[in-house]
Amino acid sequence: MSEVRSFTPSSFQAFLEEGRLMGSRCKACGTLYLPPRPLCPRCGDREMEWEELRGEGEVKAFTVIHVPPTSMAGRTPYAVAVVELKEGPKITARISEGQEVQVGTKVVAEFRKEGDKTLLFFKPLGPTSP
Repeated sequence: MSEVRSFTPSSFQAFLEEGRLMGSRCKACGTLYLPPRPLCPRCGDREMEWEELRGEGEVKAFTVIHVPPTSMAGRTPYAVAVVELKEGPKITARISEGQEVQVGTKVVAEFRKEGDKTLLFFKPLGPTSP
């Protein structure tokens, strides 16, 4: 029998450690959420199920950080983007270092170990168009 995980940030992080991008889908209305939620904001139902996402999507917005928080000192500039996944949900994550990005860039999820955690990044697929 497979392990049942609660819909918490620690469960989401555990899936990232396994190299899996997991969202939660409402069993009542079918809405998919990323990051996962324990109840559906759309219909209020608490019956959720885990769903693995492919991690492919498109940049909808981005910013380049030049003045970072203390934890990122010395690692600038870096880009953070809002990515709309093919399955529908949007998530904010960093873009892989040294990669050019613009609105409309196709990206794929990348799982990177930083310190004792695995973080979600997105890597552009192929060259960006003007």
